[in-house]
Amino acid sequence: MKARVRHFYDKTHWFSDEDAWMLFRLAAFTEAVGWTLLISAVISRKLGMPGADIFVSIAGTLHGVFFLSFFCLLLATARSMEWGMWRLGSGLVAGNVPYGSVVFERIMRWHRRKYPVVVTAPVGYDED
Repeated sequence: MKARVRHFYDKTHWFSDEDAWMLFRLAAFTEAVGWTLLISAVISRKLGMPGADIFVSIAGTLHGVFFLSFFCLLLATARSMEWGMWRLGSGLVAGNVPYGSVVFERIMRWHRRKYPVVVTAPVGYDED
């Protein structure tokens, strides 16, 4: 079973390292915006502001969409950045904590600078 998972994971090398990193960062920061919207909506409802229930509904939906986007893009880009299962799992856990995706992105950015890895683009990938 483990070999099957690894074989599937190796087939998900769809992006260049630079493109995968850009997509991951975009998803991480967008997910943080979703947290900001949701937290501010909940606070506005607690303060009894008019229209807060609608704001919570909209913010909750946006947060859900942003979280699912982060989750999917993390899965889609991890192999292209040569991330193992531990980093992938850590990223998935970090996405469940408010602003954890940004903290995880900062840690990975530091790690990429300190320990650079050259990842070849997938076969047939055009950098233009």
